[in-house]
Amino acid sequence: MKIVLTISVIICLFSVRCTKKANEESRSFYMAVTPWPADFTQAAVDDAYSFINQHCDMVSHHFDEGVPFEEAFGNLPWPQDLQQVVATRKTKTAAGKKIFLSVSPLNLTRLEKANYYSPDNISDSIKNYWKQLDVNNDKVITAYVRYVSYLIDELHPQFVNYGVESNSVQWGDQQFALYKDFLSKVFAQLKAKYPQLPFFISFMVHEDPLALSRASKLLSYTDYIALSAYPYTSGAATADGNADPKKLPADYFTRFIDLAPSKPWGFAETGYIAQNLVIPSFSLNKQGTTQWQKDYLDLICQLCNSKKAKFLIWFCHADYDAGANRLKSLGLYTDLFGLWQDIGLRDENNIERPAYQLWLQWMEKEMK
Repeated sequence: MKIVLTISVIICLFSVRCTKKANEESRSFYMAVTPWPADFTQAAVDDAYSFINQHCDMVSHHFDEGVPFEEAFGNLPWPQDLQQVVATRKTKTAAGKKIFLSVSPLNLTRLEKANYYSPDNISDSIKNYWKQLDVNNDKVITAYVRYVSYLIDELHPQFVNYGVESNSVQWGDQQFALYKDFLSKVFAQLKAKYPQLPFFISFMVHEDPLALSRASKLLSYTDYIALSAYPYTSGAATADGNADPKKLPADYFTRFIDLAPSKPWGFAETGYIAQNLVIPSFSLNKQGTTQWQKDYLDLICQLCNSKKAKFLIWFCHADYDAGANRLKSLGLYTDLFGLWQDIGLRDENNIERPAYQLWLQWMEKEMK
């Protein structure tokens, strides 16, 4: 009897060790970046796709430049530059790569309806007509559903984030109600049209209780809990300027994940500074180091694996100082672009940071 019991204990311990080892050598989540380049040159675009094709399971195609409302609503030809952007994304993405599609119905403030895509080619009267419509106007909804459908039909994604960063704490109650109505109708139409696809919205991870409350009111219109997280920008733990991610509260992310434990989840976009971030217009003065960036990546990878996330998207693979300078020279730069300039896994001199090697280590793990 003792021999049988001893053998049983040994088998049990061996099984536990094997399971632990398997977990250490595997991951549950796809790893991706967007093709946002270090500079707006052909060489930099090629480099971005080279990283994606070599070091990612998936690409995040992120569309945040507005909506071609008139073309979409009237079933007119799509803007030529949009068609070119879509064609480039298709041709440069390696065959077999998973596709994550993000589309924003809001402009970069995340408080107003998206701007008009390619406004230079559209008359002021048409732009003004669409601008004055409420976000939940039936025409706006129809145009947006057709726009997202066009991108789905062209790119064939496995995941669709149709409402980028939808829970701003700065919404007024009335405007939030209109946007909630918009999401409810868009979600229903997209689900009916593409029943095999998961459709979801992303939530900005913020410690203000209102961010969680707003997210909770939108759970009926999302198949996944998708997080948008840049803790160095707003985390209370980093308010003193020290952005060490070890200071983040234990429930910083899980508060949102636990809103709907039965729903799949993942990081729709995230990143962390590896250099100091100083933007006076946003009252930001944060310390960043390459070690803290690596610590953050390790933190979220471990979280993703332990809670069986479906995807982790790091917004850009390389710092884009050169790209920012080019935007400044063209008069297109705003301070908002500075928030993510130094989150690259490679720095502005193309030198690999410690987080780069950690990324590769996680990529080597088998997907399960």
